[in-house]
Amino acid sequence: MRVCLGDLLRTIDGHDAGTVEWMLIDPSSLRVKSIVIRRGLILRHSLVVPLSELEVRQDGEKTALVIRRTRAALDEFPEFQKELYTGELIRRLTGERASPFYIPQWIPPASLEEPPPPSPEVVELGEIVRTIDQANAVLHRGAAVVTADGERVAHLHDLCAALPSGELVSVRVRYGLPPRELELPPEAVGSADDGVLSLRW
Repeated sequence: MRVCLGDLLRTIDGHDAGTVEWMLIDPSSLRVKSIVIRRGLILRHSLVVPLSELEVRQDGEKTALVIRRTRAALDEFPEFQKELYTGELIRRLTGERASPFYIPQWIPPASLEEPPPPSPEVVELGEIVRTIDQANAVLHRGAAVVTADGERVAHLHDLCAALPSGELVSVRVRYGLPPRELELPPEAVGSADDGVLSLRW
């Protein structure tokens, strides 16, 4: 059995748990570690669910992906804070930012002057956040698909991982106008980063 972007999951007591919106991938092994499910229609929120919490249930002739929690216990999973996994929080904590373009004889306004150095506590917290960021590549539908030399050629349409291993088993991309779909072999994936899937080709 496998879990894919867009899958609807159920709780162990038979309620809708949410829809798979993101996948958190280990960049070193290219295996999915956790999924992020979106809950609610009006008051939306997202939860990080480890792959180890998923199981396959047979209900008559139907097969369903189930989270091993009741609906009441779903909130025990941590809330997904995208900025924690994508480096945005590091920039906020430490003041890291992209340098402005160099323009000769240009004097930056006061707002672009170097901020004071962060405190040791903030630096330590920044390193913890950096570790979380570097251990997870965050992918979703619409993520960029680039070639080995960095050219964007498509966007991610679907991504599936085997249960319970997390190994990638299906990668579907969309490219061109009008959009066409293409199934890529999982071994074509060379690396993963936040919002970017890089191919070996």
